[in-house]
Amino acid sequence: MNIQKVGPDRLRIQLDPKDLDKYDLDYYSISKESPGTRRLLKEILSEAQKNGFSTQRCKLLLEVLPGKNSGCVIYITKSHCEAMEQHINSNSFRRKGSYVFSCESLEDAISAIGHFADFPDLPIQSSALYCFNNKYYLIFSPVILGLDRDRLAALLAALSEYGSAENCSSVYEAMLEEHGTVIIKTRAIENFIRYFHY
Repeated sequence: MNIQKVGPDRLRIQLDPKDLDKYDLDYYSISKESPGTRRLLKEILSEAQKNGFSTQRCKLLLEVLPGKNSGCVIYITKSHCEAMEQHINSNSFRRKGSYVFSCESLEDAISAIGHFADFPDLPIQSSALYCFNNKYYLIFSPVILGLDRDRLAALLAALSEYGSAENCSSVYEAMLEEHGTVIIKTRAIENFIRYFHY
């Protein structure tokens, strides 16, 4: 278990499969209802407190992301007051307008990206393609100004033929940047359309 303080109010915990086995957990079974999760968090917070990370009178936000080799990464963020809690609940850890599309093969990713050419009225502000645990992840951010939500819904439906698309948090994107293999870091959609679709 590797506990790292990444800010005055935030911890990053790297867990390998042995750490999870100790608590009879895996990435999918971590939840607030799980006794193993409660034991794990008790140990994490006990260790963190020795290094000055106090959680007294704080509410905690937990984010769990898949890690390498069947491990996982947990982010723990504490809030001190109602205003901070409202900030968290209003998606402060979500990049507004960012989505992640995941699929099983590069061929599926290329086919899905081809659908963006059918929606020229939805300009893309940024996009990147990663490979992680033998899956492909396309992160993209449409231009928010004047965004047609119905057209965006139609695009997401077209992408679902090849995989799944959902809102993307900044933490999830950071995890892919840190642990995934970069296929194309910037303007992935434009580059793939240019070379694979005519």
